[in-house]
Amino acid sequence: MSKLLSCRGLGKVFPRAGGDLAVLADCDFELAAGESVAVMGASGAGKSTLLNLLSGLDEASSGEIAFRDAPLTGRSSEAWSAWRREHVGFVFQFHFLLPDFTALENCLLPVRMAGRVDDAAVARAEGLLSRMGLSGRFDHLPGELSGGEEQRVAVARAFMNEPAVIMADEPTGNLDRRLGAELADILFDLAHAAGSGLIVVTHSHALADRADRRLRLAGGRLRIDDASGADEAD
Repeated sequence: MSKLLSCRGLGKVFPRAGGDLAVLADCDFELAAGESVAVMGASGAGKSTLLNLLSGLDEASSGEIAFRDAPLTGRSSEAWSAWRREHVGFVFQFHFLLPDFTALENCLLPVRMAGRVDDAAVARAEGLLSRMGLSGRFDHLPGELSGGEEQRVAVARAFMNEPAVIMADEPTGNLDRRLGAELADILFDLAHAAGSGLIVVTHSHALADRADRRLRLAGGRLRIDDASGADEAD
């Protein structure tokens, strides 16, 4: 598998009045095309910060980030935004759907932002939603959907631009075990079918066990995690 997204020596320090807080220190990471990686760790370990740095939503204090061996570090915020629109899909713990947009309109947001809504885009959105079991929900507003259905719309939206990388931050954290397992099936199946690299930040061992690799973030650094078992409570 070819290297898709990588970082070397990645660090993040947050300035504070009582002394700087180092969240990440000298992190190395690689994601191959079509690979899934789960990142686990205690609350506050820096898992979401890692995703924010890899996606350019936040600026690293040190280190380098590359996409397909092309440097991303040092790009302008506009260049990072253009890269995210073209190559990255996001799934968060909370769906962040626009309340006045239908399921179909929410799914179409990434292509609308890119200025390329056409019949093919609408057909793709309808196909993704149908694959989610939402073929009868195209015209429903988020308030008319269940929590599990809302999160499925969010997953469909993440895949709209056929991204090379999917970044999922606790994607099942707001769902019960059954709905979480169903959503995980969909997320991993879609990523595998699309050949997208998938990074999942999670506390759930059940979700992490689905990934090709498991890493643990502790003390600001990533290491291989071979543990499995019941979900953590932290």
